[in-house]
Amino acid sequence: MHELSVLTYLLESVEDQAHRSGASQVVAINLVVGDRANIIDDLLLYYFDMLTPGTLSEGAALNLRRVPMRFCCSRCGASYQPAADSFLCPECGSIGQMIESIEVVCKEAV
Repeated sequence: MHELSVLTYLLESVEDQAHRSGASQVVAINLVVGDRANIIDDLLLYYFDMLTPGTLSEGAALNLRRVPMRFCCSRCGASYQPAADSFLCPECGSIGQMIESIEVVCKEAV
């Protein structure tokens, strides 16, 4: 059930960014999933289908790319492989990002 909380957080981030950019629809969410994330793809997709109706992400593609765990710190820009017991950036102490990119359709100007 870990996937539910992860996906809830990710969708909040995606929806917030989509709203800030004036998007009318999210077309695709492209995730980079580290090999240590303990995320089951099928459960993530199941919860995605359950949580997106009525949101800008409804009908979007959820694409997962598995990689050796490596973060890019959104605060200081450091690229790092997290230690076994922490996801914190070794340079500034903030947590790196998991969302690689999102694709949206913007609202038409009136």
